Order: sequence, then C-alpha cells, then structure tokens
Amino acid sequence: MANPYKDILKLVNTANKAKTLGEQFVADINKYFQLSKEPYSPSSTIKPSMIGGCVRRQYAVLIGAPQDLMKLDDAAAITINHSGSDRHLRLQYACQDAHNFNIDIQWLDPENEVKKAQAMGINTIVKRRDGYEVLCYNEDYHLQFKCDGIITYKDVKMILEIKTETEQKWMTRFGVKDEHLMQATCYSLCFGIDKVMFLYENRNTTQRKAFVVEITEEQKQLVKDKINLILNYYNNNILPPKEKDKCTYCDYKQWCKKQGDSNEVQF
Repeated sequence: MANPYKDILKLVNTANKAKTLGEQFVADINKYFQLSKEPYSPSSTIKPSMIGGCVRRQYAVLIGAPQDLMKLDDAAAITINHSGSDRHLRLQYACQDAHNFNIDIQWLDPENEVKKAQAMGINTIVKRRDGYEVLCYNEDYHLQFKCDGIITYKDVKMILEIKTETEQKWMTRFGVKDEHLMQATCYSLCFGIDKVMFLYENRNTTQRKAFVVEITEEQKQLVKDKINLILNYYNNNILPPKEKDKCTYCDYKQWCKKQGDSNEVQF
C-alpha cells in the first residue's frame, strides 16, 4: 500500500534539489497542486460514468468500501483534469451565449427540464445547483449525476455531453465510445430525452468533432439490465465477480484484492 508521507517527503526533496530559481519555482507549483487536491469520496449511488465499467467497482461505491490509499497524483495529471473542467465551462458558456449572435443554439435550464421529466412520471429530482449544471438523483435507478447540459439546436432538443481527450484519441475519433453512449443513456432515462449531442474536443488544439445519436429502446434496456444487475448484487449483499480487464484505473484495488473471488464481503 502506498505511503503518502513518503510521497510528501519526496516532494520536499525534489524542491530542495532544484538548482535554478526557475526549477525551484516549478517544483513548488507542482507541490502546491499535489498537496492542495481535495480528496473525493463518491456518494453511495450508481454513477452513469461508471455504468459501462466493472460491476464490482460500482458495488464498492454503493457499499462505501474504502478507497485505496493512493500515491499523490502527478501534478500534470491533476492540472489536465483542471483543464478539462475549464474547457467544459467555456463550451457551456458558448452554448448559453450563442443566441446573442443569432446562432440557433438555445440553452435550456436543467431544473425546468427536470420538472418536465417529473410531469412525464420520471422520478428525477434536483439535489443541488452548481453553475451551469444541477446535481440530479433518480429514485428508480438509484442514479446520481450531473450532465453537461440540455440544448435545442435547430429546434431539436438534445442532451449535451462534452468530452475532452488526447490528440491521439481525437484523431481516431469517428464515433461515440460505447462507455460514453451508456453514460448518456442513463441521462436519457432520467430526463426523457432521446437525442444526445456528443462534443469531443482535442486537448492539444481545442479542435472539435460532434456526433448526434438517438438513444434506442434496446440501449435503454441494456442499461436498465446493467443497473438491475448491480442493484441485485447490492440488495442481496453478494459480491460481484472480478472483471480483470477493467482494473487499470480502479481506485478500489486493495479492497478488491482482499475480497478475492469469495461472495462474502469483507472490510
């Protein structure tokens, strides 16, 4: 298991070894980003961003399993995430402001869209407003999420899903990633809107590609089945099997390793 104190000592040593004033400055800026990052503890709900991933990982979130005591994140990785958040805000603002330039994009208030969904019998509620987005919860699917936005473009109402990615991925982006489609399907179920505008932005150049998809009943059923599977494990206190091809970015590796292949959950 990683030792965060050892990592902090390494940061200090790196700063002390820096030779020029510029190197010292960069080392201290990096240290700031690493030490100031706030820990994240996910709520015990199903996450649309995880729906295409490992069932055991989502189960770990639902039961509040302990996350790995991780090494301090690399400063560049932290600021790449900051950059992605900044680009989301810029693009959301562009969509909201476009009508002032006679561009046929209309930004729809997400709280009003939740009210419309409720009128359709969809059990989605707003828990908190956060800038352009709202934190939503759907009781039927035990889903909690923020979506990037809801717009009308040329009189077509769509959910907006923004993704930033590396240049290499963007250059070979010719359609919507399966995991992203499953994520957006969750939003469709919770808002009652079937069309989704996916906007992919190149992190290096900020060039963009967009793809419009219509969520089908088959895709909705696939996601419902995945949610029911997760909740079945959770409600019956049964540990899901390992999915060893999905371990790379998991933050529950230590907990998962402790479980082994047993169906008896341990802490």
